[in-house]
Amino acid sequence: MLEPMTKVHVIGHRRSLRSTLETLYELGTLHLVDVSRDSAAPLPPLALDDAQLRELEELRRLRARLGSVLELAPLDARPEPAELDLGRLRSELDEAAPEIDRLVSRLDRLREERESLPRHLEALGRLTPLVPELIDLSGYDTAALLVDARRADVLADLNAHLDESLAGNFEIVSDRVGPDTIGAILVFPKSALRDVETLLGSRQVGRIRLPERYERVPFEQAIQEMRRRLGELPAEIAATEEQIAAVVRRHPHWPGTLEALDARLSQLGAIGHLGTTRHAFLISGWVPRGELARLQATLHARVGDAVMVDEAPVGAEEGPPVLLANPAPVRPFQSLVSLLSLPRAGTLDPTPLMAVFLPLFFGIMLGDIVYGGVLLAVASAIRPRLRPGVLRDVVAVLRLAAGWAVLWGLVFGEFLGDLGHEWFGLEPWWIDRGSALTPLLLFSIALGAGHVVLGLVLGIVGAARAGNRRLLTERGSTLVALAGLLAVAGAVAGRLPAEFVTPGVAALVVGVSLLAVAQGPLGILLGPLHFIGTLGNVLSYLRIAAIGLASVYLARVANELGATGPLWLGVLVAVLFHALNLALGTFSPMIQALRLHYVEFFGKFFEEGGEPYRPFGPARPRRGRPAVSSS
Repeated sequence: MLEPMTKVHVIGHRRSLRSTLETLYELGTLHLVDVSRDSAAPLPPLALDDAQLRELEELRRLRARLGSVLELAPLDARPEPAELDLGRLRSELDEAAPEIDRLVSRLDRLREERESLPRHLEALGRLTPLVPELIDLSGYDTAALLVDARRADVLADLNAHLDESLAGNFEIVSDRVGPDTIGAILVFPKSALRDVETLLGSRQVGRIRLPERYERVPFEQAIQEMRRRLGELPAEIAATEEQIAAVVRRHPHWPGTLEALDARLSQLGAIGHLGTTRHAFLISGWVPRGELARLQATLHARVGDAVMVDEAPVGAEEGPPVLLANPAPVRPFQSLVSLLSLPRAGTLDPTPLMAVFLPLFFGIMLGDIVYGGVLLAVASAIRPRLRPGVLRDVVAVLRLAAGWAVLWGLVFGEFLGDLGHEWFGLEPWWIDRGSALTPLLLFSIALGAGHVVLGLVLGIVGAARAGNRRLLTERGSTLVALAGLLAVAGAVAGRLPAEFVTPGVAALVVGVSLLAVAQGPLGILLGPLHFIGTLGNVLSYLRIAAIGLASVYLARVANELGATGPLWLGVLVAVLFHALNLALGTFSPMIQALRLHYVEFFGKFFEEGGEPYRPFGPARPRRGRPAVSSS
């Protein structure tokens, strides 16, 4: 459901503005509205004075410095509240800066070394087989080269020029070291280093540059030292990180100070949204109706009679922000609704309906006792380890859907496909999906018809409340036409008396005709197309049967393969196929169930475009009524 909102005006003397903003920020319940958008508050906006501007600049600078330090060594414990003493914080940061800068520079060098050494090792490993053996390198230098195979002629050109300039006093060894790369080792007198580098540069051949400490040692020794250094780096990096953390731990109040900085910055940022007179200020916003009394009582207790809270009139163009507030079992589905969009204020929250139908559809598609049980166990095990958020909510939805899969496994008599029937004589409570195709298809269409009709009924109610005659006519005529078509289909199939044919045809004709009228000048074309689209929505629910059948047949294939060949091989193949089927049976039914809601169901009544409720205050979840402003 949508949490009822009340628009309020907080009015007070300007000398109490700071204490009022501090109290509102701590309460974290008021959704601020810019005074320029409030039709009931024709006041000029309040601007920051010179002192507040200087404070804002100082706060931003200190917040950037402190935030960058705490990112290097975040503390796990929840920060304790701290007083905002800018002078003390500035002094502490100045004192710690040299040590932190030194440690951070060292940490950056170590991490860069950890990233670069594997690349050098790879290059040397490819070139090492080319290094000439038994050669006296005293007085000689080496250059390692990697050349694109398409430019192999460059090596011949180098050989010719070096032979001329060095009179044969050099050696070059080359070979293909990769599909598209030729490696080469060039040995030459150290006295010719500058000439060689000039020649390589003119031919656009780059040397492999090793770190300085490895440049003057043989390749094999360089490789050994690099490997040893890679083994030392993790301990050195951890020690440096610990030294940085030790500096931060000497100031345990810093995390709390960071929160205080954020709070004051938010309060100063809110000033530009407020209205003002010469002596008073006005704050406009929305508050959940159940929080209004606490807001009034807290402001009166902390600020006194210098401020008051009044309910404000709501303009015709104004609408409250949206806060989804549902019982705990339904709450995880709010994240799935918010992935699409928030419902517009004053309309229906589809979350409870999704909480009923989505697990049901998922369970029908998966429909296996073992698959459902495994998924239920896995979801129950990993959910407590996840942080609050969309992923945790999705796992909670899967856990509920897995329970339905177990139940529908009993209905269909499926235990790893037909293995339960073969081993334990398990019989379905209703039908065997693998053989009763027609009842399964009819059941899926019936589910679709019921779901779509429910959406149309909800859409009709919503259009009537909003006074939207066009939508009311469109949705009502669609419902009449669909009911007529279902009546005719039921009579033709022998499920309904034959007398239903005539009224069914009449309802179909009347419904499509009214639908054409509701579509305007092109209604003669758009009306029938709209109805065909609705009929396609109903038929789209056949995917429930199709995905379920695919799961059944893949499970049976796994069992048949498991029964062939040696026992150990059969068991291994069966386990792999059942694991694949479970993975597909988790992903595909969830996606399809979401699609049936987003496209086929929500399209009949859902009014999107709600503004998320963003309370003025610290970013923290509200107990029992989680904010959805992150969506």
